Amino acid sequence: MHPYNHTQSTQAFYQKLLQWVLNAHQQTISTPFYIGINAAQGAGKTTLTAWLCAELAKHKLSAVGISIDDFYLSRAAQVALATANATNPYLQMRGYPGTHDIELGVATLNALKMQSDAIPVLIPRYDKSAHHGKGDRLAKPQWQILQKPADIIFVEGWMLGFQPNLQAQQNNVNLIAINKALPKYASWYHFFDAFIYLRAQDHRFVLGWRVQAEQKMKAKGLDGMSRQEVEAYTQTFMAAYEAFADSISQQALDVAQYVEIIIGQDRLPITA
Repeated sequence: MHPYNHTQSTQAFYQKLLQWVLNAHQQTISTPFYIGINAAQGAGKTTLTAWLCAELAKHKLSAVGISIDDFYLSRAAQVALATANATNPYLQMRGYPGTHDIELGVATLNALKMQSDAIPVLIPRYDKSAHHGKGDRLAKPQWQILQKPADIIFVEGWMLGFQPNLQAQQNNVNLIAINKALPKYASWYHFFDAFIYLRAQDHRFVLGWRVQAEQKMKAKGLDGMSRQEVEAYTQTFMAAYEAFADSISQQALDVAQYVEIIIGQDRLPITA
């Protein structure tokens, strides 16, 4: 029996996802082809997306990855939102539904859809290390410039695809505002042709994953939160996973191609 190799297992998993993306793309006439990706915070969405984009280039397909984190409100707008909802712990920081600039997201996704060879598109970028880890949107000169139209556009986010759960707010009044915010995200989902849901077997894995992500950011010399701050920050999101993790479905998203895979603490599928 061969010894377990996490790197090799991850590569094998990614290869299967790549094949799924290629098959899904072959079955569509949409240009560009939009694929949404949901995975919990720290589960490796950005790493996976970057890998897929690089591999797709070997198949003569241009791809770009967009994180909904880059559509977070500016720091000033987030502070204003927090002040206006002073009793709601879920709106005191970036992350929850309601803390994104929906219109900026729609404008960016639409610009990519309408892009021609002669028109570069600016993609917003968000700096999570700004303001001692509280984050802020970067100035436009620091945004990514996409010079040419992409064949495939990945849009990834931890709460992407969440649908309202009115029953949950009966036991948690702070979720009322979150439920009211969720339908607005449908304007993003209308772009999607396909969707990948990498669902954590246990949402409590997120704590360890987020600590690892913060440590990696600090290792690069960037500012960030302390471990205690990371744990407090992450704990706030447990209510969202409990309320909305079951709400994602192919029917709700109205996409032609959909796959849901349950992943373990090692970020790999728990079944073949």
